[in-house]
Amino acid sequence: MKKILITIMMIGAVLTFTACSEKEDVVIVLTSSGYEPYELIDTDGNLTGFDIELMEALAEEMQITIEWKDVDFDGIIASLQSGQADIAIAGITPTATRALVVDFSDVYYNSDSGLENYLVTSNELTISSLEDLENLVVGAQLGTIQADLITELSEIYNFTVDLRNSNTQIIEEIASNRIDVLVVENIVASSILEANESLIKTILNYTTDSISGNAIAFSKNSEYPDQFNEALLVLKDNGTLDELIEKWFTN
Repeated sequence: MKKILITIMMIGAVLTFTACSEKEDVVIVLTSSGYEPYELIDTDGNLTGFDIELMEALAEEMQITIEWKDVDFDGIIASLQSGQADIAIAGITPTATRALVVDFSDVYYNSDSGLENYLVTSNELTISSLEDLENLVVGAQLGTIQADLITELSEIYNFTVDLRNSNTQIIEEIASNRIDVLVVENIVASSILEANESLIKTILNYTTDSISGNAIAFSKNSEYPDQFNEALLVLKDNGTLDELIEKWFTN
């Protein structure tokens, strides 16, 4: 009887250890949907987009299991700082300020236009210069470099800044005439226009040339950046990265 009991206890211990090991192997990855074509929710309610498919390809290459958490973009850096997640991929630009509190991978994508920003407005509103923004309400997504940009420009060109958790919210406010303009990078602006025929885009003649590209973010002093950089090189060499760029960014 004692032998049977000991055997059962040992089996239970092994199962518990195995379960814990499997749980520890799951890596939490943050993203923020609503930033097409980087990340979005498809018609079946699933996360998809360039960043999503890239991260899943990287996870497969590295043989790790990931768990997605879809959060507001504005909270991503803070979540990495507090240890609530290990990794984030969400069209994140690796600025010097962000690099003070999180680590970054190598840049995995940099559009031909870099971080050229566009104004998205209703087709009833004509904006040909920054001076035309005076007395208007200009929106951007919280936590983005565009949010920092319009906050800076508002003091020069006398417009009101309205920051929201997602570009989708701002587009809805433009339709309701509560926000006049959305400032967003070129690729995202093009994606928004595909789904909203009543909107137009105009180039914002003010760029941040010293900051460009997108990178994966990690908690500070993470073990992962070098591993992900190696996996990124593999995906570049075998053509997977180019295939994803072609799929999501080429019309």
